[in-house]
Amino acid sequence: MKKNISYPAVMTGLFCAFLGLGAALSVFMPRRTFSETENRYLAKRPALTWEAVKSGKFGSDYEIYLSDQFPFRDSWIGFKTAAEKIQLKKEINGVFLGKDGYLIEAFYAEDMDPELSKKNLDALAAFALRQEALLGDGHVKVLLAPTASEILTEKLPASASPFSQAAATDFLEKAGLSSMLVPVRDALLQEEADGPDRPLYYRTDHHWTASGAYTAYQAWASASGLTSLEPSGFSVETVSEDFLGTIHSRLNVPVKPDSIELYRPIQEPEWSVFYDGSQEPVHSLYSMEALKTRDKYRVFLDGNHGLTRIVNPQADSGGKLLIIKDSYAHCFAPFAALHFPETLMIDLRYYNGRLGDLIQEQEITDVLVLYQIPGFLKDRNISKLVWG
Repeated sequence: MKKNISYPAVMTGLFCAFLGLGAALSVFMPRRTFSETENRYLAKRPALTWEAVKSGKFGSDYEIYLSDQFPFRDSWIGFKTAAEKIQLKKEINGVFLGKDGYLIEAFYAEDMDPELSKKNLDALAAFALRQEALLGDGHVKVLLAPTASEILTEKLPASASPFSQAAATDFLEKAGLSSMLVPVRDALLQEEADGPDRPLYYRTDHHWTASGAYTAYQAWASASGLTSLEPSGFSVETVSEDFLGTIHSRLNVPVKPDSIELYRPIQEPEWSVFYDGSQEPVHSLYSMEALKTRDKYRVFLDGNHGLTRIVNPQADSGGKLLIIKDSYAHCFAPFAALHFPETLMIDLRYYNGRLGDLIQEQEITDVLVLYQIPGFLKDRNISKLVWG
């Protein structure tokens, strides 16, 4: 007598066959080390050791490796997203499908490691208090930038409930940093409520736009006792209208691209920019060649570098500014650098020197710590702030 094969069994078999075929193809297809679409390095094949197998680490690492190297990965991501959109899902792969075409990164409290978050905030508080004691009141500022989910709340789906990022600044206030905190959240919320002329955040990327950075710059300048350059002092130039950012890469479906705008001072200084200790300066704050690549946001100060030095011979004040930062600072620094003859930028992911020594040797007069809040809470390099 023939045995009936159930529908679930057939689907399970087809799914296993699909995975097996994908795994087999991945053996013969060339290994990819970097994904232009996702703008990140892909997982390498893990080393097979007894300890790794025993602990289960080899299995989990190999699963990540197979996922990253799966044949036609980008196309399958798009197919999966399309299927989930048909099901009317409003959050896919950690992204809220917001109103007006906004793709907004979803952050939840459970995404954060409470121990690491507290460790990072403690390190920042200790560093800021120590540097203020050395440099003087008003010379150390902390700008923790909220992401789009905190500011563009009207764009979120009705069911969205991301965690409140204000808890990070509340912690720092209680740690004694109230006078150092730049009220950037209030400035962005007010600008959004007033109806900004230009978007404050990209629709397809996790960064704020140059307009968002300009709003933050005004708040920082006011808190620092500086006079910010008025909007009329800039010409705004659209340099790209086909930017698809890192959040789009998680979904890989057709969307309207973003525009990238540059705020150029009408009386622009004769910049000299030195990357990672180079003795040969670049005479622009913008890497226009990056606009020909997938990672167009790299147009701002050529993307990630361990140490960037900006020289402005036409600065309106003295002193030296040190910005300790993530990539949110890349479109912010062109504004801040207008006020200092020299501005240094440090990315702790790529810089391993002792910050205390750098501040002393370079005769730094002002310090700004600028990070996106969720990124700061999850960054495992923040401990470098307390190295010395």
